[in-house]
Amino acid sequence: MPERSLNPKHEKGYWWAIVGFVVPVLFFFTVFQIYPLSKNVWLSLTNIAGRLTLGNFYRTLSSQSFWQSTWITVEFSLISVSIEMFIGFIFALLLNQEFRGRKAVRTIFLIPWALPTAIMATGWKFLLQHSYGPIPWILYWLHFVKEPPYFLSLPKNAFISIVMADVWKTVPFCALLLLAGLQAIPKDLYEAMDVDGASWFFKLRRLTIPLMLPAIIVTLIFRFLQAFGVFDLIWVLTNGGPGNATMALSPFIYQQTFNWLDIRNGAATAVMTALYILAIVAAMWVTRSYIGRRYA
Repeated sequence: MPERSLNPKHEKGYWWAIVGFVVPVLFFFTVFQIYPLSKNVWLSLTNIAGRLTLGNFYRTLSSQSFWQSTWITVEFSLISVSIEMFIGFIFALLLNQEFRGRKAVRTIFLIPWALPTAIMATGWKFLLQHSYGPIPWILYWLHFVKEPPYFLSLPKNAFISIVMADVWKTVPFCALLLLAGLQAIPKDLYEAMDVDGASWFFKLRRLTIPLMLPAIIVTLIFRFLQAFGVFDLIWVLTNGGPGNATMALSPFIYQQTFNWLDIRNGAATAVMTALYILAIVAAMWVTRSYIGRRYA
């Protein structure tokens, strides 16, 4: 009786199983990822007659609205991500401590992140309404302001509103990733520093933060990409207003494409946004590589 091969590649139907798993993935990836991306690039490089042109990019780059949306997106990303990283790091330190009910607290803490963004934005829209929202009137009753503020009607307040809502939702996500980085640090190192009489601040500065830098960089990459492409939060909460005070790049692309039916300029704006994101990823990757060599 011939000996049966232990190599799975020799099993009957092995390659058919591989094809059966890979082909559906390739099909959906091509239909829903590669084709829309290729079509968008083609629309950005052609005119109505289908001829190649750079006119769409010229009109986009010469548009004041495009640069205004770029600045709003950059400002929103920098402010919201900075606040989220700071607060998330504090919560990660707290959740890393031993206390009763820690698992339950960690689970409850993730609820804001688990909520769909559109539903969360609708809730914040109710909370911030001037006429019946509780937040403006609570601030007024506590004498923090002389009258209930118009959060969604004034440009500066509307920008603050989208930052607050984004921070509330995504702090748990930052804390979760940073907590994973904290738990990867061996406890023996802390015990050795305790023996040497190191203070908590010295351990934080000399041990915790340096060893967490890779996790911090990964969290920054995720958050900057998400913040730079924010759409549903702004569209539901402020609709890009008042005026264009909160019109980031993603809502601006939607407005160009579907409201103004300026499909080719919208495609050019989308390509420019993709180039921004690629630049951010490249910068983060170079920083991560440098930190990896520095602390290897």
